[in-house]
Amino acid sequence: MGQKLVVVIIGLPLFARRLATQLSNFYPNDKFIALDTYYNKLDKLKALWWIRRANIVFSINGSLETSKIFDYTLRLGKPLIMNWVGTDVQLAQKFVKNGTYRKDYIEKAIHLCEVTWIQEELTEIGIEATICNFASFDKSFELSENFTNELAVLNYIPEDRKQFYGMDLYIQLAKSNPTIHFYIAGSQAKEYQELPKNVFPLGWVKNMDALYDKIQVCIRIPEHDGLSTFVLEGLARGKQIIYKYDYPHVRNFSNFSAIDLQLKEFEKQWLSKQSLINKEGANFVLNQFNSNIILGNLITLFQDLNTKSNATK
Repeated sequence: MGQKLVVVIIGLPLFARRLATQLSNFYPNDKFIALDTYYNKLDKLKALWWIRRANIVFSINGSLETSKIFDYTLRLGKPLIMNWVGTDVQLAQKFVKNGTYRKDYIEKAIHLCEVTWIQEELTEIGIEATICNFASFDKSFELSENFTNELAVLNYIPEDRKQFYGMDLYIQLAKSNPTIHFYIAGSQAKEYQELPKNVFPLGWVKNMDALYDKIQVCIRIPEHDGLSTFVLEGLARGKQIIYKYDYPHVRNFSNFSAIDLQLKEFEKQWLSKQSLINKEGANFVLNQFNSNIILGNLITLFQDLNTKSNATK
């Protein structure tokens, strides 16, 4: 048995909490602490205590803007991992462009990302990142179809970033396909006074499984994205995926005409009782994103960094 690891996980709070829980369940002899150092004042104070006692600090979000938590971590000589996820890369590009970036963060942190297109964007600003995923999926879903008269699609659009996540294009697609149901999770779209009758904004959804049971297609068309958990969740459930980026077992489209044409083809297949189950996508997620692989890779990384860190002390 090696030394017990203490890993502080910060960054995007939802994903930090989820990852800490998964790692704690998978490796109960080690300690994984999720802290919301963005919005929670108490957690900011806790971070000062825990980071001093930690072996590793893992941030689900990278930054080249000055961070007290990052500075504190590096000052203590603790390994700092930045896992870049999407919008954080765009912000870093701006800081590099205007010359206000922290060069020491590039040099001293360990950089990870989830997909090649983010890796390439990071390389352009001098960050060499290793591809390493943190989202894991172990649940095997029953892939069955209950044919109805309407094809249904789903998009996740946060309340505060509707334009960025493609709300206007989504509404345009709904108008062009009046017999398809268009569901929106995450936003109530109250400022849109005259939504098409086939658009159903649901706001925050507690039971996503029930919603996924209603739909056959997931659409993800933001201005910019890392590897979307929404896409992986859809694939795990055997859904057809329309995505802005080229990724295994998805339909890669970014413009209205191509997406519109694909939706019409899906509807034609659906109404003729042809299966739309994406079995290859579901198997891909179960085989490539299970806990043994994803969490196993992370814990190996943590152990290696801890060994190297101890050797230099």
